[in-house]
Amino acid sequence: MTVLKVSTVGMLKLLLLQVVFVLSWSSGFIGAKLGAQSAGAFNLLFWRFLLVSLCLALFLNVRLLRISWRQIRHHAVIGFLSQFLYLSCVYVAIQNGLPPGIAAIIAALQPLMTAALSSSRVAERSGGWQWLGLMIGFCGVSIVISGQYSNSGAEVGLVMYLLPLVSALGLTLATLYERRSAQAQRGDLSQSLFIQSLFTLVGFTVAVLYTDTLSVPREPEVLISIVWLTIFSTFIAYLSLWMLLRVMTATHVAALVYLEPPVTLVWAALMFGDVIYASTYVGIAVVVAGLLLVRLKRPVVVCSS
Repeated sequence: MTVLKVSTVGMLKLLLLQVVFVLSWSSGFIGAKLGAQSAGAFNLLFWRFLLVSLCLALFLNVRLLRISWRQIRHHAVIGFLSQFLYLSCVYVAIQNGLPPGIAAIIAALQPLMTAALSSSRVAERSGGWQWLGLMIGFCGVSIVISGQYSNSGAEVGLVMYLLPLVSALGLTLATLYERRSAQAQRGDLSQSLFIQSLFTLVGFTVAVLYTDTLSVPREPEVLISIVWLTIFSTFIAYLSLWMLLRVMTATHVAALVYLEPPVTLVWAALMFGDVIYASTYVGIAVVVAGLLLVRLKRPVVVCSS
């Protein structure tokens, strides 16, 4: 009876951690909608990563002295692709009227793109089924985009629908670069996040100065958005990710990413009144079919001794 009780508590804790993970990662799209249209995408991201970098610097303290130039070079590339490029495209699209849920659906192609393009190891080499799954996923996203575009009266330009696709590509390239890097990434994860955030801050500093959009946030929704994005979309999101990776495989954690689009859709509908069209549900189902094809039809691994 005691063992059963402990097991039940453990399962509930794991379930709660997965819920926190999905909500925290979905919150980034909601936070973007909350502040980007008022403060501007680059300005909002500048203040977000300024706060994130300062908090991490205070947390790491003297451990910052242990960071090597090799780590800096490595994580500067990852930070540019997975944070600066990814967030720039998503936030600019949402700033210009793209619903957060639609942005989340398009950006969720990233694991499919990564699975199809992986070729660093025999176990990850892409086969025909992977490419077919990717194409099906693209078809699903196309259904979502075409339905949203036609039903919304073309209020949002097609370019804004393509920007989250660039985000997914940037995150895919960052993932492939991480896998192919000769550097073993078993160091302090908080140091890695600090380096990536610091270089992302440099990127957004240049962007906000170049576009002349730098301003001190004063509107309540913008201030709330900055704190929201710092606490929930950065620290809680990464903390829940690291905790899940200790008790679950990376594949199972990655599967949770596909819960983000429907959660974001419902969240945005409740919070901002965004309309969910029937074509969106159809598109999500097609994307899931592509995902299942990629996951279930993997090439046989040939082991050599």
